[in-house]
Amino acid sequence: MTPDEILDSISLKVSYPLAITLKPLAKLENGLYLSGQVAMREGALVATGLVGDQVSLELAQECGRQCAINLLNAAKLELGSLKSIRQVGRIAVYVASADGFTDQHLVAHGASQLFIEVFGPEMGSHARTAIGVKSLPLNSPVEVDAIFQIQ
Repeated sequence: MTPDEILDSISLKVSYPLAITLKPLAKLENGLYLSGQVAMREGALVATGLVGDQVSLELAQECGRQCAINLLNAAKLELGSLKSIRQVGRIAVYVASADGFTDQHLVAHGASQLFIEVFGPEMGSHARTAIGVKSLPLNSPVEVDAIFQIQ
């Protein structure tokens, strides 16, 4: 069946699956697209809550750094080595923000600096979006996703 035929055969009733399997990353041609990572370290979140309320800017930056470390670990697991990464292309940093908190870009520096530290300023510099959101999975204060160019 073609994708069009499959879609046509699916019931139009709304359904909500209890579980769905998603990949932590996808390789497409010379791109590696990594799903969002929260600030987990040794099986526990580095912090929980809203940045600008329960979580300080400095702790949120540490969370961003941990998210970036988790992204690189996922990439290394898939690729076998980080040597295959030619460029950090783009990251998106989501910050669970208290009302009035407007320093999402400063939180994002924690992740950005880690990529520059690991790959150097030439390969580690990247496009970036920093977005304030109401909440994130597991009450994490920060989540980061990334796109890498690979060989």
